[in-house]
Amino acid sequence: MSDSKAGTWSIVFACVVLFPAAALSQLQNGNHRVTTVVRTDAKLTIDGRLDEPAWQTAPVITDFTQKQPDEGQSLTELTEVRILYNQEFLYIGAYCHDRVPNGYIVNEIQRDFDIQLQDYFAFVLDTFNDDRNGYYFGATVEGNQRDVQFSDGGRISNENWDGVWYSQGRAVEDGYIVEIAMPFSTLRFSKDKEQVWGLQLIRKIRRHDEVGFWAPLARIYSGTTGVAFAGELRGIENVEPGRNLQVKPYGLVGVKHLESRDEGTKGDFDGGFDLKYGLTSGLTLDLSANTDFSQVEADAQQVNLTRFSPFFEEKREFFLENSGIFQFGSLRNDEALLFHSRTIGLAEGQPIPILGGARLTGRTGPYYLGFLNMQTRSEDAIPATNFTVARVRRNILGNSDLGAMLTSRRSGLKEDHNRAYGADGNLLFSRNRYRFSGGLARTESPTRSGDDRLGKFEAEYQTSLVRLQSSYVDIGKNFNPEMGFVRRRGRRMFGSQFELRPRLSSSSRVGRYVRDINWTTNSQHILLSTGKTETKYMLNRLQLAFQNSSILGAHYESNFERLTDLYEVTDGVTLPIGDYPFNESKIWYRTDRSKFLSGGIEWLWAGFYSGKRTELTLDLQVRPNYHFSTSVHYERNNIDLPQGTFTTNLVGFRADYSFNPKMFLNSFVQYNSETDQLVSNIRFRLIHRPLSDIYFVYNDVHDSKLDKTDWSLTLKYTRLFSF
Repeated sequence: MSDSKAGTWSIVFACVVLFPAAALSQLQNGNHRVTTVVRTDAKLTIDGRLDEPAWQTAPVITDFTQKQPDEGQSLTELTEVRILYNQEFLYIGAYCHDRVPNGYIVNEIQRDFDIQLQDYFAFVLDTFNDDRNGYYFGATVEGNQRDVQFSDGGRISNENWDGVWYSQGRAVEDGYIVEIAMPFSTLRFSKDKEQVWGLQLIRKIRRHDEVGFWAPLARIYSGTTGVAFAGELRGIENVEPGRNLQVKPYGLVGVKHLESRDEGTKGDFDGGFDLKYGLTSGLTLDLSANTDFSQVEADAQQVNLTRFSPFFEEKREFFLENSGIFQFGSLRNDEALLFHSRTIGLAEGQPIPILGGARLTGRTGPYYLGFLNMQTRSEDAIPATNFTVARVRRNILGNSDLGAMLTSRRSGLKEDHNRAYGADGNLLFSRNRYRFSGGLARTESPTRSGDDRLGKFEAEYQTSLVRLQSSYVDIGKNFNPEMGFVRRRGRRMFGSQFELRPRLSSSSRVGRYVRDINWTTNSQHILLSTGKTETKYMLNRLQLAFQNSSILGAHYESNFERLTDLYEVTDGVTLPIGDYPFNESKIWYRTDRSKFLSGGIEWLWAGFYSGKRTELTLDLQVRPNYHFSTSVHYERNNIDLPQGTFTTNLVGFRADYSFNPKMFLNSFVQYNSETDQLVSNIRFRLIHRPLSDIYFVYNDVHDSKLDKTDWSLTLKYTRLFSF
């Protein structure tokens, strides 16, 4: 059987397995929770006490159910939650009882804390009650906050989004209290007289690794929002999100030295602003003038031993906010993205000045709308360029959607423009147990024509025991979304995954020691346009998560690679055209990251084309208290090929100090022998008012090959004005 036919039959087989199963499936327990909020005329003081008379008028919510480790069982410690509101705020008070005095664990106090490392209370608001989009807010007893904006049922999360809200924690003899005030002006919701919102309440007890939800959530559903299974919050009447007009000017002074551009030391003085305005209750307009991202942490170094470009995530706040609306097609495949915001204002990792732009995002009726237009300034040989993205998605069948998208990049140069457009859809059934997604797209470029298509499709089915997933991607050799990302063109890709995750009770013989068992079989088959196989692999992976929060895992992978061109692995080492079968084995172990001392080790031994490869990865972290943590990462590859032998080393050191929940110092240093670069970043941040910051940032990149160093020192001040 040919490679092409084999790939086609793998998709057909997956569909035969997935679709009949849908007809026999049962919905998750329909235990739908509803609570009614009580209105108060009082303006409560947020001090973590819950001793004001108004709190006694609110119904008490106590029924929390474990998602892990013992799914469906009651949380082992009592949790009492009360909810009130007035014209300006939604108030939430949580009394987290604990039979062990000071039994809670807090390992860091900076904003957007790691939810795996500490006790916390959190809540989710689905303000349009569409089971898909909303906000996540979490707080610890120490007063630090975590807020996330999410979409597509929590599968797309923007953890860099920050909202204006207030919280205070306080330790008591039998646990701790968290008191929260959420301004309605921070949220987007309809103008209906009576609001009905999705609500989820969450508590984590770190020493037991327990996570409890008010509206029960099965372990099969990853993520922390549980929005598709949220309960309902009723009773909010006659409130408005307000005009939500915010202006955030900035000013910066600095000095920079760029030897890579043969520039000497020079001063840097700049200023600009961001403006946010709620056009309607669901649509928000953002304007940005002289957009600046100097405070953004530098990219982590990567060792790339593949033939293809590495993928870097977006880190810039402006592009992350409401970014879920611009997601096209399947979420699980980054082989081809119609839009990737890092193409705006960045060229080969270096910043290109952005004059400004506008963004419109939000919801009107059943439609989600997104529009983005940004203009960059000319820089060296790169001309001034305009970037535009337009997006529309319509909700159908409850929490499914269909949509269309257009991207356009145009500079002032003749024949320098690019356009991409497509349509996509996401169909979810049985409250996300069955998922089918896909998209079709084309591009238009003066230098490329014909065979410029993209097709991507994915199907998934999951229960409490198994997850089955199958995917297909077809990328034309001239598909060229210059505002997106394509790893390789002119290929067809067939993928499938089987995941087995048996449920273990902590009272069982095995469950006393092992919390989770996960077995995964993953395969991918990539065909050239000729129909011949280019890449094929089969991965089998086993991972055990123990009750002491350590992890042990191993995998075995069989690979096949066909080189149709010479491949220069590194300077002076080039592989010839040919077929290369080889195998890979890997084992890893990691201790509990919440401990004073934690670490991990990974050891890989494998074939590598016509030779051999070994890789050792070591991680060590020291966390003496919740103010300070430091970590070291080391990664070494030894490559032995008939054409030559070489070694790569990647070393990283990070140190973080939190003075309090509003003042932090973060630093890291990395050395990558592959690029021969030493990268340093030191960043001080003071949140002097809500969403108002002072940054002091030092960046340094030393290139040993060129014997050149670029460095910059920047002081940036921002201030939010709300009207």
